[in-house]
This record gives sequence, C-alpha cells and structure tokens, in this order.
Amino acid sequence: MKNAYRCEMEELGPGPEELERLYTAMEGEIQVKHKLGYRAAAAVLVCAALMATAIAAGPTAWEALQPYLGAFAPWSKTVGVACSDQGIRVQVLSTVADDYEAQVYFAVQDVESDRLNEYLTLRGRLATGEEKTGGKLPAVGIGSAATGYFQLISYDQETKTALFSADVQYGDFARPSEDASLELTGMTTQKWDMSASASCAAVTGGTLESIPVDEGDRVIFKPSDVANMEYTDAVLPSQKVVLAPGQTPMAVDGTEEVRVSSMGFASDGCFHIRLEFAEGVEPVVDEGGSRAYSDLQGGEGDLWWVCQETLVEGGMDILFPLVKVENLEELQGCQARFYGDYTRPGEDIQGSWSTQFQMDYFPSTTLDWTGQLAGRQIEKVAVSPLTVTVYSNDAGGFHGVELYAVKKDGSTTAAAPGTGRYANPAANRGGEGWEAFNTWKFEEPVDVEEIASLRLMGESIPMG
Repeated sequence: MKNAYRCEMEELGPGPEELERLYTAMEGEIQVKHKLGYRAAAAVLVCAALMATAIAAGPTAWEALQPYLGAFAPWSKTVGVACSDQGIRVQVLSTVADDYEAQVYFAVQDVESDRLNEYLTLRGRLATGEEKTGGKLPAVGIGSAATGYFQLISYDQETKTALFSADVQYGDFARPSEDASLELTGMTTQKWDMSASASCAAVTGGTLESIPVDEGDRVIFKPSDVANMEYTDAVLPSQKVVLAPGQTPMAVDGTEEVRVSSMGFASDGCFHIRLEFAEGVEPVVDEGGSRAYSDLQGGEGDLWWVCQETLVEGGMDILFPLVKVENLEELQGCQARFYGDYTRPGEDIQGSWSTQFQMDYFPSTTLDWTGQLAGRQIEKVAVSPLTVTVYSNDAGGFHGVELYAVKKDGSTTAAAPGTGRYANPAANRGGEGWEAFNTWKFEEPVDVEEIASLRLMGESIPMG
C-alpha cells in the first residue's frame, strides 16, 4: 500500500573499507587530540562516520545540523534509524548525551507532496532513561520530552525537510539507558508558537486616532489574568477605546504573519498596540483563556507586564493601562513582545512514526569535594565533558549565573546555566530547608582530566 506504515533500520553507515580510509585520513587529527583520551579520539572518528552517513541521508539535513552542533559535532553519535507513514519520512540522525542531559536530532521529510513548512510542529514524545531511586526532588517524568520540547531548527523548501532537536533532562529523578524511542502521532502546520517583537523607539507623546470598542470586539486577556500579580481590572481606563488601524504601520521582527498597524497613546491616555493578522491567523483561546501573550521588555516594574488584549477586526488591540505619557522616555527603550499559541492555515497529518535506537552517553565524574561556596552548602558536584551539575541548599541564587572550567594550562571554558530544580520540604513544617540541583552546559566539550578547578560566583571548586 502506498501509505502503509513501515519502519526500517537504514544501512547508511560506511562499510569496512570506508572505515579504514576514514581511520587513515583522520590518523593525524586523532594524534593531535590524543590528550583528550581514547574516548575523545573515538568521537572524532564517529564524527567522520557521521559525515559519511549524513551524505547518504541527505546533505541538506546534515548541512543544517552541522552549525547547530558546532564544537559538539565530534562528540555526537550517528544513529540513522528511519520510519515512514502517510508519505512522511522521519529519520533520527544523531545524539549528544551525558548522564544528565541528552540532545537528539532528527529530520522530517515529505517524500510525496508539499505539506510541510517552517511552521511545522509535532505531536508525540521522545523517551529514554529509567527511574532513579533515592532522588530527593519530586519526579516530573522519566527522561522524556513531549511536543513542546521539539525544537524546529530549520526547514529546507527544496528538499521539503525539517530538522528538529529534542532535549531530554534526566536530572535527579532519572538516569540514561541505552534504549530510546521517538514516537510521533501527528504533525501540523496549523499551529504556531509565535515569538516576535517590535521596537517602541518611534512612539511619540501625541494622541492617535481612537475608536470606541465595538460590540463584536472580544476581550481575551485582561489585567486580572496576569499570573503572580495582584492586579484587578480596576486599573483599566473608564473610556473603552481601541486604536484605529493603519496609523503607524511597521513590520514585526520574527514573522511576516503579523504586523503592527498602529502603536501609540490612545484617547484614554494609555499606551496601545494594534496588530494586523494575516488571513487565517488567530490567537488560541480555549476554556482556560487566551494562550497568546504580550508584554514590554526593557522597562522596570510591573507596569510593563499588565495588559488587556481585545480581538478587533483583522487583528488585536493590546492595551497597557499602567503605561502613560509620563513613561514615554522609558517606553522608547522597550521592545514589544508578542508570543504564545496561534493558529494559521495549513495541513494536519495524523499517523504513526515509531523508531527505536541506541543511546551512547558520556558518564560524569563525581568530585570528592564538598563544602561551603558562596554561602551555600554543596553536597555533590558532577562533571562530564558536556555539563556540570551541583547539588546544594541553594534557594535560587545559582540560577542564571555562569560557571567556568579553569584548565591546567590556565585557559577557561564557560558553561551557561541550564535547568535547575528546587524544593523546600521544610515549608510544610513552617521552616526553610532547600534542596536543589543546578546544571550548566559547556560552550564546547571539555576533557575532564584537563580541568584544574571550577569557578562559580567568584569562588573555586577543586577537582581533586
């Protein structure tokens, strides 16, 4: 049957003769990198094999993947497992993983028609890992990533191929396993996770033309809906108006589906932004309310977050009731952000795409050192070539702070903050006793044996 489900292990890897040539060609490079150890030298060879495999899989997907992997390419593992259904082919290309975090890269290609585009989102999950007993923090799932964690890296119109990544966080509740599976149940170009912005630099203190709110206009978000803020709808102006369209048209960064129609102060004395939607584009509004959000980034204080969204003809009017003319100078330095869930014209494809594959991962080294650092008690530090994980009684101060690996030759490699999990079990007893772990991801892989110490918040952690 033309669209019958099938799944196959792709025989794309290089054969014995090709491998021998790769060994010969890479011999000098492996010798140069001998200080990284056997595993790293093997990783260099794996990268070469990945190149050969990717050529057979399709150069476009590989070309898109290479800059995304960057310095991590030699440390990745080739997979090459693929399956097809409904004329759509899904292929797992490669993985990069240690025992705290994994990245899986895969391609989705329409081999029969032209149903995909840069708005493609997926339904399904990536699962790998097994439950870890004895973890202090509550589990949120066993090493799995759902739809929201599938990230579209690129889409190539010529080959009709989308490249995705999926992130698996093992954390304190799971550990990696060799077995992994990617299970997709559908895909659509009708859903859109918008992330766009527009500069407020051109806003003046003048009053733009305003029109009364029409009976057909629908409020989908109001100040009292702003989470974690105690604002009521009493902050709204008594005059119910929206901006008239077409007064300050401008493009929006990040999309061609939405434009600014008017931006400035309305007759109610408050700042408004009127958006114009392309045909068929609408914000998602369900029983839980609107899932489309707006704010002003760059200002200080809560006033930049409090807004009301009203659906108007052809688009949406966003009212910021606390932003007045006296805030003009600060407003001009802001970026208006528009984000959240939208729908748009497109295709919805249901099917079954199931692949099973093997994971390799770099194990972490647990340091012998524990003690005080920046006023926190450090209980455990684990280091891999990819990440650093710190268990402590931190109450949130490590979040957003860079960590550095100081190598024996004096050079440093930065590690950006990753996920953090916090729990305060003592809260039920009216006390405070935080249990937390934080992770950092190196900007490039580091040989653990070459690290002399770690530097965090101006203090050092010895490698021992």
